[in-house]
Amino acid sequence: MKPRSMQHRRRIDGLVRIVASISAMFGLVILAWILGVVITRGADALNWSFFTERPTPAGVPGGGLANAILGTLMITGLAALIGVPLGLLAGVFLSEFGKASKLAPAIRFAANILMGTPSILIGIFVYALMVMPMGRFSGYAGSVALAIIMLPIVTRTTEDMLHLFPTRCANPRWRWARRAGE
Repeated sequence: MKPRSMQHRRRIDGLVRIVASISAMFGLVILAWILGVVITRGADALNWSFFTERPTPAGVPGGGLANAILGTLMITGLAALIGVPLGLLAGVFLSEFGKASKLAPAIRFAANILMGTPSILIGIFVYALMVMPMGRFSGYAGSVALAIIMLPIVTRTTEDMLHLFPTRCANPRWRWARRAGE
């Protein structure tokens, strides 16, 4: 491999920086153009009734997003009620009893696998588990799918955060023993 001079490297670096800057500016100009068109054409439709009215049938002008906003809040809230407590319990279990338990490696492995699972596979799983037997779509199925997606993230985050906390400070006996020894 032939060694390159520092001057040659600086020229290549400068050229790459110029090409990257031009590309970034081109992308920003296109983004600004798209946002400008969306804002100028859609600004008239944004009013309070757009957010509070129900949608109208297809082809009928008007309508709003009230059902979509409320449905999103309900699905997200129910998913948080399912996924966050389970994830916190699993994370605390892994942090506090993870070294002594034979179950902990399996839970960690499952959390790692779920973190890497594409959301479409989780959706298909919930579809087969809940939607097919019920015979119709429901917000509950969406909540369960979102809770499954949340679960490994909450579990691993809880475990990692608890590992940052010093163990001996969390033990109340340590504080008492220290006071008794003073």
